[in-house]
Amino acid sequence: MLGKKVLFVSSLLPLIQAQESTPETVLGVYVFHRHGDRSTKAYAPTSLTDLGYAQVYASGNYYRQRYIDSNASSPIYGISSDLVKTSQLNVQAPVDTVLQNSAAGFLQGLYPPVGATLGSQKLANGTSVEAPLNGYQLIPVQAVTSASSGTNSENSAWLQGQSGCANAITSSNDYFFSQEYMTLLNSTKSFYQSLLPVINTTFTSGQDTFKNAYSIFDYIHVSTIHNSSIPSDNLLTNETLFQLQTLADNHEFNLAYNASQPIRAIAGSTLAAQM
Repeated sequence: MLGKKVLFVSSLLPLIQAQESTPETVLGVYVFHRHGDRSTKAYAPTSLTDLGYAQVYASGNYYRQRYIDSNASSPIYGISSDLVKTSQLNVQAPVDTVLQNSAAGFLQGLYPPVGATLGSQKLANGTSVEAPLNGYQLIPVQAVTSASSGTNSENSAWLQGQSGCANAITSSNDYFFSQEYMTLLNSTKSFYQSLLPVINTTFTSGQDTFKNAYSIFDYIHVSTIHNSSIPSDNLLTNETLFQLQTLADNHEFNLAYNASQPIRAIAGSTLAAQM
């Protein structure tokens, strides 16, 4: 699903490092990853769905097969293929149940349980202890609360840059006073009001406007994935769903970027600088 800001879109950012190289050796991989499918933001708190869990797990397994497995197609030099070495991973995700759980699900696919043979230790008294859940591997995810506070906040500015910049937030709010916004707000009134029978259990007539373009799109989009029935679903033609997404895209783009106000894109700018 579309993320509202770069910081929400990010989900997790593993940096897998290695030691030495030859010209054709993979030294490391930087992954900028989305979160998995989640519940609608209309009913907080949002949560990672089973579908989302399956998505991020499958993604982790893909990266495992490509870079980490002993038979990987593009193995990272020196990376541990079965037992995770946490010194070789740097995984970060904002403090959020969807994002943290997406990171955890991804890592389960990246380094799955290793079984009784590898997932056990012998103690000094001769006792053998097997890790729970068939050798499940615990991999820490660094939590970032904001770009303006917390440990090493400057090092994490790219992850939540906009949330810590008052000027960027002010710039984003300027969009709601622009001629472009007012034109779309007025020209799409009838379109949104025509969909009120679909969303009137959650949105009022006053809320059913372009001002809430993303929230309305998100609510309907999630419903089309998870709900067996939707009120007045005959109104949700392919053309209508496309228009909802297009308007939501426009809404979010203008909150995140303006050519004459570069500060509005601080989140994307700081992310790009880190890459």
